[in-house]
This record gives sequence, structure tokens and C-alpha cells, in this order.
Amino acid sequence: MPNEDDAQTKPQPGLSDPGSQRQNDTSAASGPESPGAPVSAIEKNLMQVAEELGTWLGTAERKTTEFLAEQKTITDHLVKIRDTAARLLAQVEKGRERSR
Repeated sequence: MPNEDDAQTKPQPGLSDPGSQRQNDTSAASGPESPGAPVSAIEKNLMQVAEELGTWLGTAERKTTEFLAEQKTITDHLVKIRDTAARLLAQVEKGRERSR
């Protein structure tokens, strides 16, 4: 869980300081393909958003996998309960027929 202090010091995705954007935005002149070119504030924000999105998607995938595995376990237990109930009902029916 993020610390409140981190939220105050870390720039938020999508928000940038106009002054810092002017200072860092030299990549347009040199081109994004050139190695070692400075990264603009917009590119940094896009990278942060992409990293967060990747984290969220990874978490969603993990939770879905865990849920599906848990669902399989629950299904197996329900099948055992159903089979046991069917067996017990058959025994009750046999006993009922004998008592007639």
C-alpha cells in the first residue's frame, strides 16, 4: 500500500510540472530513436502509467488464476458431497424397502 508521503513527493501519472517539462523536453530535437536522448516528462509519465498498468494486469491475472484453482477445489468438494449424498440416499431407500 502506498505511503502518503510517497504520494506527495512522487509525481502522479498524467500530471507534470510545466517547468520540468521545458527542461527535460529536448528529445523532440534529437529524435526519440537516438540513443542516450533525454526523456521528456510526458514520456516518463507514459512509462509510469505503463508500469502501473502492467502491475495491475499482472495482479488481475494472478488473482484470476488463484480463483480458477479455488473454483476447481470447490467443484471437487461439491462432487464428493453429491456422491456421498446419493450413496446415503440409496442406503436409506434399501433400508426402507426391507422394512416393508
